[in-house]
This record gives sequence, structure tokens and C-alpha cells, in this order.
Amino acid sequence: MQRLLILISVIPILITFAVRWWLGIRLLKSNQNIQCRCDLEKWKESFGEEHLPSFPSGDLITFAELFRKTALAEWRMSNPKAAASREGTRRFGVAVPPLTAMVVILGMLVGRIPPAYGIAGFLLATALTAVLSYLSIAPEIQAILASAKRLRASGACRRRDDEDALIQVAIAISWKEAAPPIFNLIQR
Repeated sequence: MQRLLILISVIPILITFAVRWWLGIRLLKSNQNIQCRCDLEKWKESFGEEHLPSFPSGDLITFAELFRKTALAEWRMSNPKAAASREGTRRFGVAVPPLTAMVVILGMLVGRIPPAYGIAGFLLATALTAVLSYLSIAPEIQAILASAKRLRASGACRRRDDEDALIQVAIAISWKEAAPPIFNLIQR
């Protein structure tokens, strides 16, 4: 029985690693040393001063992180229920694997939980948080794409390539950050 539980939980975990790498980490690494130029005045007019870049040119990933933060802040204002739901899913993914690990370890120490069932329980909790995290990512990406329309209309990026790369990297950051933080320990 515990082998079946472990198998059932390992499959979503492996899929999460693959999706996180393919749609997030791979794209971030390929755009790691690319520079981007933006017109700060147009950025400020379109998105405000809260997440304004410090310099008109710099690292693309830094600009994408600021753009993503801006898009998510606007999303929280325009659709607070969806944003709160996504944030709840994120907190669930942060809390459940470590708490499950503590319960399993204590249960194994006092002899109430056999080690195989403890490992299966921890893997099931991790798989559940990963599945829930990736099933709830669509509204976050839609919020970034909605802000992308404003970015394109504003002309804040001087080149269309910078604009496209900025949007692509912001979405890649969302895919990377969507997985529960326990995945950061294994896959960087």
C-alpha cells in the first residue's frame, strides 16, 4: 500500500519539476545576462512609481520582476477575490510540507507511524501542494498578460524585443515561483 502511495505522489512531483524547469528556470537562465532599456517616464505614467526601475537600462530579469510585481499589485486591486485565493494557495504550499514533515518525524520517533507510511505521507502532502499551486496559476498569468497590453500601449520599452522578453521573463518567474518553496531546496 505504501508503495502505491509513494508512486501516486512521485508522479506529480516529477511533473512539477519538469514544468518548473521547462517554463520557468530554463527561460530565466537563457535570459540571464540580457540587458533591457526602458523609458522611465513612460513606465511611471503607465504603472506608477511604486515599482519603478532605478535606471533606464539594466538586467532584464530585474525589470521583469518589477513588472510582475506591478501586474500582481494591479490584480490585487482589480480582482481581490482571485488574488486572495492565489495567495491562500501559496501560503498552503509554504506551510503544509514542513508541517507534514514535523508530524511524520514525531510520529516515527514515538513509533506510531512506520517509516514507509511517513515517507508516503510527506510525499503525498508535497504532491498535493504542487498540484494545487500549478492549477491556480492561470489567473496570475492572465494578470501579467493584461498588464502586458498596457506595457505595449505605453511604449515604455524602446525595442519590441525588450518588450517581448520582459513579458516572457515575467511569466517565467511566475512559473518558477508557483511551486512550493520546498522545490527551491532541490531545483535551483
